[in-house]
Amino acid sequence: EIQGDRLVVRVPVSFRKSGGRRQIIAPPQGSALPASHQPDQTLLKAIARGHRWRDLLENGDCSTVKALARKERIAPSYLSRVLRLTLLSPAIVEAVVEGRPPAGLTLTKALAPFPLDWAAQMDWFA
Repeated sequence: EIQGDRLVVRVPVSFRKSGGRRQIIAPPQGSALPASHQPDQTLLKAIARGHRWRDLLENGDCSTVKALARKERIAPSYLSRVLRLTLLSPAIVEAVVEGRPPAGLTLTKALAPFPLDWAAQMDWFA
């Protein structure tokens, strides 16, 4: 578009914070629709770690959270908070994998205590 002696180009983009960094999400070429979002890799990694650690505890590879934390060289309190991510509803985990998590779901909020009831979780992270 020309405005006086300037050429103004408008590009539909969206901004997303992912892993502490801002990303520019451009629409697919030839489309005015926003591009599908990429999954939050930091949140996905934490969920995957939580499930791996839970499996290690359930299979008897590590007998306690403290022993597993020592083995992983992390604080037991952090390991416990990440383990809690295994209690997220399957619908929320699926949404995270597909890159469309609830608007209020961040790793920081997920590591804080949240409701165990799956329906309440959707409201909690909305």
